[in-house]
Amino acid sequence: MIRIAHISDLHFFSLPKTLKGFLGKNGVGVLNHLLFRKKFFHSTLFKNLIADILEKNVQELWISGDLSVSGLLEEFILAKEALFPHLPPSLKIRVIPGNHDVRSNLQNHIAKLFLDKDSCDPVETHSLNEDWDLITLDASHNGHKRDSGLFSASLEEMFEKHITASIKERIAVLCHYPPPIAQGKNNRLVRGEALQHLLSSHPKIALFAHGHTHNQTLFQLKSTLVTNPGISRGSFGRYNFYELGAKTLRVELRSVEKKNSLEGWYNKKAVFQELPL
Repeated sequence: MIRIAHISDLHFFSLPKTLKGFLGKNGVGVLNHLLFRKKFFHSTLFKNLIADILEKNVQELWISGDLSVSGLLEEFILAKEALFPHLPPSLKIRVIPGNHDVRSNLQNHIAKLFLDKDSCDPVETHSLNEDWDLITLDASHNGHKRDSGLFSASLEEMFEKHITASIKERIAVLCHYPPPIAQGKNNRLVRGEALQHLLSSHPKIALFAHGHTHNQTLFQLKSTLVTNPGISRGSFGRYNFYELGAKTLRVELRSVEKKNSLEGWYNKKAVFQELPL
């Protein structure tokens, strides 16, 4: 059994240091954050969220992208400074970039700051225990449509090779973008249908953990649970808790809200599913 907390869409913000950061689509993103999104993305409850995560005695923390607003090094440093002082050294961190994190083409700093490596491969397999593998899938960078992900044919081929190479009974996947079943009309993944078909074709994939839509959701795609913690830093801090066992998968959606001027945790939704072997 392994216990995991999953957070996403932290959107730490730093004003660009050069004029270029205020131009074009980057400038639109900065303006959108300052005028509209800033009130939703703040750290008022973030320490409470981390404290609750640690009370669950998790062994891993998964972050499914969008640590930043503009993909600036300063924003990645803010994310690390907000997390690392509160986390035990034994806690394993898994992180992939989101569409915001690639806006300045500095996403390799995520690997350097959080994973102590120079860069991350588009697809990587990580052994969680004797029963489970985790495959991290980076579909965030699309040079044609800035805020759309791309599940390219080459990425699909790499992903399927990693799936078939796994000798474990179960596979979990961490990706910023969801398949169409969980996308919503305004959140696009180019060739998302190919991703969903691939997930449906491999019954070993029991969990697909994603972000991007900002909504805390849970869907079932044949034998795969598709989960999103939503916004994990702000007025409605959220995270998902997973217990991955040999024959069971437990998914618990947790949220912190402001009620009568008091901030307190409550268990929003819990699912316990038996996995046939």
